[in-house]
Amino acid sequence: MEMKTIPLNDIDLNDRRFCISYPLEDEALTESIREIGIVQPVLLGDASPLIVITGFRRLASAKKLGLENIPAMIRKVRADEALLLSIHDNLGRGLNTVEKAYALEKMIGAGFSRQKIFGVMALLSLKPHEKVLGSFVAIANEGRPLKDFIIRRGASMKSIEYLLKLDAKERRGIISLLSPLHITDSLLREILEMLILIKIRTGAADLRGLRGASDGRDLKARLKKKSYPILSSMEKKFLAMKQRCALPPHIDIKVDPFFEKEYIDILLKIKSENDVRAAIEKLTAILEDGYIRSILELTQG
Repeated sequence: MEMKTIPLNDIDLNDRRFCISYPLEDEALTESIREIGIVQPVLLGDASPLIVITGFRRLASAKKLGLENIPAMIRKVRADEALLLSIHDNLGRGLNTVEKAYALEKMIGAGFSRQKIFGVMALLSLKPHEKVLGSFVAIANEGRPLKDFIIRRGASMKSIEYLLKLDAKERRGIISLLSPLHITDSLLREILEMLILIKIRTGAADLRGLRGASDGRDLKARLKKKSYPILSSMEKKFLAMKQRCALPPHIDIKVDPFFEKEYIDILLKIKSENDVRAAIEKLTAILEDGYIRSILELTQG
């Protein structure tokens, strides 16, 4: 194929049937093109107007910069070949979750066999399974708020699957609730698990009383009270017992957060033999006062 200089106006930039890039906006790429131009030519389909096969982000940057011409190669290919070219062209840079979803959803729409789709899933480091495929198709068909949330948070598939169990209104609410907060994906999963539990018990993921949480842990604590009222009561009793023990800074007593384990953890920070003696003396005192027994009775039901 011969590289040509093509006027941007000769290209149908609105035809995105082969586009899997998300988002199209790429500031780093735009700055690169501003500095040195488009290094790798885009690939266009031979039609009138010309259609884009690969290079959607480069073209978006070119349009933003007001370029009139771009380097391109023109190729006559079938629609299914063009889609595979688009997917394989992007494999080298690594696709995000939404882009993987677009690739698989477009393959289904183009009528590819499951064998071919599962082959591409393997290339995308995905388990070739119908359930996994269904989850990615669901992502592709979601609105921009969820897609942006997935990209921004780097959400794991487990977190995404929890989000997909909520209805559209509930998803919008939780995304709005979480957007200002800095939370890890593991904390996100815990929060979503509790919301799903509330939905199972009451029929809806009730977000009342959750607005204004100072951080992810505050939000988790509020949700815990809503989803585990008995658990919250037990936690309150445990903290009261711990307070009565008057533990020094080098001794701590911990229980399983969900009170599912029958044992307790006693943590000691020891710097000397005297610290050991003092810890034994303190633990003996709270043992004789019955506090250890009361905590064990709480954990063992």
